[in-house]
Amino acid sequence: MLPTRLDSLAMPLPPDLRIRDATHDDVSTIVALRDDVGWRGHDWALRAVLDAPAARFVVVVDGDGAIAGVGSGIAYGAIGVVGNMIVSEPHRRRGIGSEVLQTVRAFLRDECGCTRLELYATPAGRPLYARHGFEPIEPGARAYLPPLEPPADGTSVDIGRPADVGALAAYDRTRFGGDRSSLLTMMATDPDRPLFVARREGSVAGYAWLRPEEGRIGPFLAEDPDVATSLVAAAAEHEVGEPLTVNVPTSNRTATAWLEALGVELDPWDGRMALGPPVARRESTIYGSVVGALG
Repeated sequence: MLPTRLDSLAMPLPPDLRIRDATHDDVSTIVALRDDVGWRGHDWALRAVLDAPAARFVVVVDGDGAIAGVGSGIAYGAIGVVGNMIVSEPHRRRGIGSEVLQTVRAFLRDECGCTRLELYATPAGRPLYARHGFEPIEPGARAYLPPLEPPADGTSVDIGRPADVGALAAYDRTRFGGDRSSLLTMMATDPDRPLFVARREGSVAGYAWLRPEEGRIGPFLAEDPDVATSLVAAAAEHEVGEPLTVNVPTSNRTATAWLEALGVELDPWDGRMALGPPVARRESTIYGSVVGALG
């Protein structure tokens, strides 16, 4: 179980503030808050958290109903992901971040049974998470992908369909370490963002989700660099607005060696933090994350 000794950090909100669950009507305001701190709006990701069966999205509002702070948590079996942690400038240092984090953490731990919580922290947010027991883990690294030709190794790549979700979830579960069925279902039914599925001898060997509006691939799993190459080559055939990028965990030495061999310069970012014991994962197959709030 997750540590409980830090629950004493919880403090009541000031009397002019209250916490409630977020709704779809709040999305535009939350997008604006993300823009204010220099994060992409990711309207689709916010709605994904709101609609997920094992997730909670909360907002703190003032007496006029204006949003002063937000935060979310989504559970993938044993793994819970904390995200969208923002407090508006006029309301900082009033205990809002701590209250939101405690609320999300309690939901993930007590209601969903998560034993491991993970998040992506900004430099400003790291002291808050550290006070609540989160510790740094291996950094991620952004990489810009060059044009690639698929190898002739028998790997096939097709567009994923809803009928593929069961096989994809079974494949993903033993590699990511949690159950992302709800996320995979959303990905397989998104008409604007194609999901590519790699197979060898009829079995899933990896998958990659393309977000053309930002030229990013993730989540991105592959059995080996040849499968990764086939998936990137397939994604590159679709029109994208920016060069293809991926955020790869540096714990995947196979992936980082593959990228370095391609002449790709990695841009490490050390904001990853976690609370609770690690889960079993096949790190050598994880080539890219989604976004911070979704893991």
